[in-house]
Amino acid sequence: MQSWIFVVLGLLIVVLAVVLYAAVKRGQNEKRISQLSDDFEKMTNQPIYKTIEQLEAMNLAGESHKSFEKWRNVYYKLINDKFGVLYQNITDTEKANQSFKLFTANKMIESTTQQLEEAQSENSDVADSLNRLVRSSEQNKVEIEKLSTKYREMRKEVLTKSFDYGNSVDAFEDRLSDVDKQFEQVRKLTSQGDHLEARQGLTDISKKLDELKDIMVRIPPRYHELNVEFPDQLTEIKNVYEKMRADHYNFTKPGILETVALLHNKITVTSQALGNLDLPLVEQNNQGIVTQIDELYDRLQEEIDAKKEVEQLQKDTSEFLNHASISVTNLIMSLDHLSQNYVLTHNELEEARRMQSETADMHKEYDIAIQEIADHQAVYTETVKEFNEIITNLNEMQAKQYQISNGVSGLFEGEKVAKQNVTQFELSLKNIQRDVEQMHLPGLPKSYTEYFSMVSDEVAKLKNNLNQVQINVEDITKQMLMTQEDLNTLTQKSEDLHDAAVLTEQALQYANRYTYGNETLAGAANEAKRIYNQEFDYEMALDTIASALDQVEPGSFKRIEASYYNTNADNEAQDQDDAE
Repeated sequence: MQSWIFVVLGLLIVVLAVVLYAAVKRGQNEKRISQLSDDFEKMTNQPIYKTIEQLEAMNLAGESHKSFEKWRNVYYKLINDKFGVLYQNITDTEKANQSFKLFTANKMIESTTQQLEEAQSENSDVADSLNRLVRSSEQNKVEIEKLSTKYREMRKEVLTKSFDYGNSVDAFEDRLSDVDKQFEQVRKLTSQGDHLEARQGLTDISKKLDELKDIMVRIPPRYHELNVEFPDQLTEIKNVYEKMRADHYNFTKPGILETVALLHNKITVTSQALGNLDLPLVEQNNQGIVTQIDELYDRLQEEIDAKKEVEQLQKDTSEFLNHASISVTNLIMSLDHLSQNYVLTHNELEEARRMQSETADMHKEYDIAIQEIADHQAVYTETVKEFNEIITNLNEMQAKQYQISNGVSGLFEGEKVAKQNVTQFELSLKNIQRDVEQMHLPGLPKSYTEYFSMVSDEVAKLKNNLNQVQINVEDITKQMLMTQEDLNTLTQKSEDLHDAAVLTEQALQYANRYTYGNETLAGAANEAKRIYNQEFDYEMALDTIASALDQVEPGSFKRIEASYYNTNADNEAQDQDDAE
């Protein structure tokens, strides 16, 4: 019994929840449907029909009438096709909501809202377009008055200030007359009710008036340049040129007066272009004329400045040329004297004579320039260039002379050093020969004697070359370096020969303690003696006895060798101390 009560209570709660949800949802739908009704009523209550009646009374024509017909038809179609359907949909939606067909009502609300928004957009387009047609007449009147005022002011300015526009006035008046004709056409269209076409005409008029206003601003300064500034400047240039010619100034091509004449012709052509209102061509030509006039002024000023510069350059160039002539002559004499005793290996004398010839040519150029000045034929800017080129060339030549002088200045010192070295080479050979003789060897290896002879021949050849009437210091220097290297090698060979001979003797003495009991060592000792006394190959003799000793007593030869070199080192140190 108790369980049954709980089930009933649960069902009652569910029913109450459903009822409550339905009531809330219906209330929400009612608000949305009410908003739809308000929006529909607001849209349909717009007085578009009154605007249509107003436009019908205006007797529109042309494009205005076509536009009116278009939007009136759109409005009637909207009323007939969509307004009625929308009204019925709102009513049906309200009935479904009242009958608690909540989901159906909700879908109908969504659909109707979309349809209403589309209708509102179309209705707004119709209203805006029709209102623009209504306003176009009044706007055109305001625009006509505004543009007419601008037109009259421009015409007045051109007439009152015609002297600022020169021959462009007629063409400008023609342009204004064309605009005036367009005004008449616009007024005609307005009176006929074609306000849209009239509006287009006014837009075109506004654009043309803006273009003419821009032209008005640009013409006066260009006209002033062509009729005042340029002619005055060309007259000034001509007067200055004639005065300078009277003062013996000369000019390069193209001639100043020829250029002035060409510029006058260009001014005439450009003035004609100004009369045709071809402003882009006028401005381009005027800029070119400005540039050319500036160039003429620059040419005049450059000649004036150059004349002042020539006076100082003439003196500097003359002094430099004279100095260069003396300098290159002294260099040639010095090189000629040196060439009697030394071979000049880099064509120094030929180079100096070439510079002497170039200096003479520059002297001729200078003399011609001076004569042109004296004959009043000189173009001073060209003369400045010539003098500067001569000075530049002389500077380069002077550097070359210094380089040559520096190069040959060491010839005598080089000869002196070479002679000192040859004397030292001869002394070194004698010392080597004496040291070898003091060793009292049974003979010398053939390779050693041949190398000694080769070094001796090199020293003799070097000495002979130094005793020639004309010596080549560069070649002698190369020979001297090679001979020094060969002498160093000979010294080392002599030391190696001495060391090998002495070590062989010491090794043989040490081997005597074993020779009576060791036939192998005795045989090696005899072989080493034979090589030592008969073949004079002391290094081979040393290798023979050293190898035999190490077999009998390992490490024995290393001890002999170490003792020998240590003793030699001590002796050398003692000799150095004695010398100090």
